[in-house]
Amino acid sequence: MKLSQFIKPIKKLFYSFSIILLLLLFVIVLSIISLDYRKQQGLLPVNNTRAFVINNVNIVMVKKQQVLNNKQIVIKNGRIAAINNSNTPVENNIRSVNGNNAYVTPGLFDMHVHIHDRKYLTLNLAYGVTSVRNLNGKNMHLRWKKELKNEEWLGSNLHTSSPILAGKGTHALNQEVLSPQEAREEVNKAKANGYDFIKVYGYLEPNIFEAIIEQARNIDFAVAKHGPHPAKGADWKYLQGLQSVEHVEDIFQGPLNYQFDKELLNDVALKLKESNVPIVPTLETFNHLTQLSNGKQTFVDSLTLDYLNPLYFDIESHFTVSRWLNDNKQQSAFHLKKQKFLSQIVKVLHEHKVKLLVGSDAGTMYTLPGIATHNEMQLLQQSGLSNFEVLQAATINAAQTLKIAGDYGSVEVGKIADLVLLSQNPLLDMQTMRMPYAVVKNGQWLDKTKLENLKIAAKNTQSYYWSVINLLEDLLIRFTF
Repeated sequence: MKLSQFIKPIKKLFYSFSIILLLLLFVIVLSIISLDYRKQQGLLPVNNTRAFVINNVNIVMVKKQQVLNNKQIVIKNGRIAAINNSNTPVENNIRSVNGNNAYVTPGLFDMHVHIHDRKYLTLNLAYGVTSVRNLNGKNMHLRWKKELKNEEWLGSNLHTSSPILAGKGTHALNQEVLSPQEAREEVNKAKANGYDFIKVYGYLEPNIFEAIIEQARNIDFAVAKHGPHPAKGADWKYLQGLQSVEHVEDIFQGPLNYQFDKELLNDVALKLKESNVPIVPTLETFNHLTQLSNGKQTFVDSLTLDYLNPLYFDIESHFTVSRWLNDNKQQSAFHLKKQKFLSQIVKVLHEHKVKLLVGSDAGTMYTLPGIATHNEMQLLQQSGLSNFEVLQAATINAAQTLKIAGDYGSVEVGKIADLVLLSQNPLLDMQTMRMPYAVVKNGQWLDKTKLENLKIAAKNTQSYYWSVINLLEDLLIRFTF
């Protein structure tokens, strides 16, 4: 063997080892700097060790569809220890909070968001959204999940998908999958890395899509799919058992082939009911698009854009928002027509008793965390759901879908104390949910002053530079290992 033939594989091995070593060093340095950066960023502390009772409240029972009046909620060790009649005597050392006849609901879930910054979790919490499901996971989300679990700072519970599994030619922020074997490997890797579920796009080749679903079933790992229909050429049976399917807009673009066809819509609704998979409509993201298209800069000026991470604000501005701001009158009018039809799609799904979940797609374009959730709830109400049904979609339906209803999703003894207190009855006026009287997060009492502090802190997002580092970290890890 020639010397050059012997040296070449050694050089290749040395090069690979050097890249891995540099990457590990980068991650270590990132973690060390991150500790100090989180302090500078003004993340608020967790302080939930003290037991307390909330007196004089009315509890909205989302499972039984009833309201329990004049109640007391005892909270110990982050959980609901008892539900009594108001002013029932308790131990002397337990703090008592006057609920002032507030209405108590479970903490809200937003089942479709894009979390680009720790402060998005802060802002969600300020609006009573105590849990979110992130639909495009990166390594930073795994780190933030760990920080939240360790109670290093105060924010909403974070459930996160893997990087999106997509087909040939997808952009670098997604994970390209080109064969069934790669598909199975990516499913295994996502679970091993600590992600909560797989996010898969619908334009994958049918055999790749089916391999993802089958492997996920083999290892008992959840899958959420973009688009409430199977991948093109695949059977509808592959929707069965999915955690959820996303975006009713994709019904219009997929099975309806851009036609305002109510008869065909009814057929699709029947198939979705048979699949028994929950649907996340995400009406708010198209509503937002429509307002950009029709309201132009006047609508943009009405938004609190300093809540948005600067890097992703730039990405959205250049690659999505600019497109809608430049729409002509004909295009803007079409969006209005389509928006009404998307609401009709939700109405038909609801009539067929398809399980619906609240998901706003917050983080796309200029949609704002927390605020977008309440916009989505209002749009669902306008599509024919009662206030009670909207609240169920944002609480117990979500907890059941995530298989955590033993701890979340309703106000019951033994469950984790994630609660929202409202000045008015949300069953009569859904708008009251936009302005919580107070929020309880894992047993921590947050009154109006503290909720306002969360909103103020939420404007201090990561710097542009730091966000780029997080993005590069994710790309390096995914393309090196």
